[in-house]
Amino acid sequence: MPRLPPLALATAALLLLRPTPVVAARWLDEGQETSSTPTEPPTSGSALDEWIQPAVITPADEPSAEPAPPRQATPAPREHDLLTLGGLYYQRAELLGYQSSDARTMQPVVPSLADVFMDVRPSDDLRGFVRGRLLYDALDPVLSTPQVTLDQFWFRFGLAQRVFFTLGRQQLRWGSSKVWNPTDFLQDPNPQPLDALDLRTGVDMLKVNIPWESMASSLWLIATADLKGPSSKPLRYGGAVRADVTLGPSELSLTAAFQQGRRPRYGLDWSIGVGPLDFNAELALVRDSLAHRWQRTAEGFSERPFGGPKLLASGGVESTFRLGDVYRANLRLEGFYNPLGYDDRALLTWVRSTGDYRSLFFGRAYGLAQVRVDRRSQAEPGVTLSVLSNLSDPSFLARVDAGVGVLRDVNVRGYLELPFGERGSEFLFEPDPAVADLPSASRMLFRAGLGVVIRM
Repeated sequence: MPRLPPLALATAALLLLRPTPVVAARWLDEGQETSSTPTEPPTSGSALDEWIQPAVITPADEPSAEPAPPRQATPAPREHDLLTLGGLYYQRAELLGYQSSDARTMQPVVPSLADVFMDVRPSDDLRGFVRGRLLYDALDPVLSTPQVTLDQFWFRFGLAQRVFFTLGRQQLRWGSSKVWNPTDFLQDPNPQPLDALDLRTGVDMLKVNIPWESMASSLWLIATADLKGPSSKPLRYGGAVRADVTLGPSELSLTAAFQQGRRPRYGLDWSIGVGPLDFNAELALVRDSLAHRWQRTAEGFSERPFGGPKLLASGGVESTFRLGDVYRANLRLEGFYNPLGYDDRALLTWVRSTGDYRSLFFGRAYGLAQVRVDRRSQAEPGVTLSVLSNLSDPSFLARVDAGVGVLRDVNVRGYLELPFGERGSEFLFEPDPAVADLPSASRMLFRAGLGVVIRM
C-alpha cells in the first residue's frame, strides 16, 4: 500500500477539523474577531464535539439544510442618556456680627440648600429639564419652615436644526460684567454677587433662537408673562429681541426689551480681548424705573420726576498671568455709573423705609477690585480678595474667599466680609432717626462663614 505524503495527510486533517458554516456564523454573531490566523478550539466538551464535525458540502443548486441564522442589526449607540438625574447640596455655617448703640451681638445661621434636577432627552431635537430647590435654616425665623421653589422647568425642541424653541421657566443671564449688569433687563439684580451661588430663580418665557453658524451669530426672540403687575391687573406681558454678533476678536450684543406698563429699554454689551487683557462694556438706555426716585426738599422728601432718558454704564478690564511655574493670578477692575442713584446719605434711610432700596444700586458710582491666586489644579487651594466700593458716599466692603477641592465633586469654601468707611454710609448703614423710624439700629461688623458644596 503506497504511503501518503505528509502534505496530503495535513490537508485531510484540516478538512476533517474545519467547522461548519453554521458554527462559524454563530461565532461571528457572538462577537468573535475575524483573523487570518487559525482560531483556538473551544474549551468545553460539547463545543469541542461540534467544532470537530466534518465539513458539509452543499451543491450550488441545492439550498442548505441548515441555513445560518440571520444576524440582527446592532442598534447605533446613543450619544446621550435618555434620563439624567443630579443636583447640588450646599451647607453653610455663618456668623454675623452687629454693633448697636449699647452692645455687640453675634447671630449664627446654618442655611442649607439642595438643588435636584431631572434632564430628559428622548432625541437630539427634544429635551426637558426640571430643577427644584429646597431652602432650610433651623436658626432663621423664616427659613426654619422649609421653603421649596421652582428654579427651572422648560421644554426645548428644534425645527430642521435651524430654529430652536424653549418654553417654560429658564435661567437667563445677560451682560459681561461681573457685579453690575444694567443690560440684564429680564432679571432683578443679584443682591449678593460675590457669594458662591446665584440664588435667583429662572424667568417664565418663550425663547426662540435662530443661529447663523457661518457668521458665529444668533438672534433671540423672547416673550414673557408673569403676575408681577399692579394689584388691579397683575397679569403682565413682555418680551425682548437680542442679537449676538462676533466681530473679529470681539463680541457684540444688542438688546431691546419691552414690558407692559414700562417704556422700552435698549442695551449694548461689548467685549474684546487685546493681548493679555480682556475688556468689556455695558450700556443701557432707560426712560423709567420700577423704584420710586426721591429728593430732599425744605418740606421733607418728595418723589422726583424721572426726566429724560438715562444711560447706565458698566465696564471692566481683566487679565490672567502666571506666578512662577505652578501659580496663576487673575486680576479684575470694574466700574459702574448709575444716574438713577443718589449721593445724599440722608436718602439712604428714606429709601430703605419706603422699600425702594436696591443693594449696590443706591449710589451714583461704584467700583470693584478683585484678585484671585491659585494653583493650576482644582484640588489645590485658591484665594480671592475682593473690594467693593460706593464711590459716591465713600464706603467699602472687603471680602476674602478661600476654597479647596477635597474630592472630585466636593469643594470646601470659607469667606470673611468686613465693611469699612464712614459710618452711616451704604456698607456701614446706621438708620437716621431724624429721617425715618426703622426697626433696627445695628450696623454690620463682619460676616464669616464656612461652606461645603457637593455636586451630584
